[in-house]
Amino acid sequence: MTEIRLNVRGPLAEIVLDGPDSRNALTADNLGEIAAAVGKVAETTPGMRALLLRGEGKVFSSGRDISAVDVATDDAYAFLEESFTPVFRAIRRLPIPVVAQVQGAALGLGFGIAAAADIIYAADDAKFGSPFAAIGAMLDSGAHHVFLDRVGYHRTMDLIVTGDFMTGAEAAATGIVSRAVPAAELSDFVAEKLQRIVAGPAEAYAMEKSFVQKLVDDRPRIAEVLEAEAKLQEAARQTPDYVEGFRAFQERRTPNFG
Repeated sequence: MTEIRLNVRGPLAEIVLDGPDSRNALTADNLGEIAAAVGKVAETTPGMRALLLRGEGKVFSSGRDISAVDVATDDAYAFLEESFTPVFRAIRRLPIPVVAQVQGAALGLGFGIAAAADIIYAADDAKFGSPFAAIGAMLDSGAHHVFLDRVGYHRTMDLIVTGDFMTGAEAAATGIVSRAVPAAELSDFVAEKLQRIVAGPAEAYAMEKSFVQKLVDDRPRIAEVLEAEAKLQEAARQTPDYVEGFRAFQERRTPNFG
């Protein structure tokens, strides 16, 4: 059984999947708890500056807890559409950077939760892929979109039909995750990156997150991107963070994005 914990340390929030014995497998109730935790984080912005998603134990999450699922009565569509999709959308809607820290396996729903984050830092021996063929199921939780976008048709089909996994290092090389580091260094590496993120320009980050998501979702022409960038840069220019950043550069000091 997995417990969902929300920890808040100053401007950093942390949602922890705490069920090492079940490999952080997730039920519909767990997904509801994650959505509620994300909602609490959203309520505390702009004071909150970043969110970390991580799992306790040796894996990030092995996916859906199917140990007690009755396949004769289970409604897979309702589970994904009513339980998982709201979590994915809630994470993406947060106006702050969301970082997933992935060790071990991130499969099924576990991969979907990580993929909803803006940044994924993984252990170099982490596991990503599609084990669904082993149970006669389809790849889900948005993984089709991610894999096709990052590794293309042939590699995606290879992962699906063989059930082979990509390591964290391979996933980083192909763009599935942001970066991969030795497993023993992962926690410290993520902590250092988060320290820099929470000290950064929150308003610019919020604008970037919204804009980059729009570019990914809509795939506009380059002319449209150039115009949108110009408008956003002018909007950023009018924020206190922009003024502080420019003045700090001109004065050769470290900016204080308060």
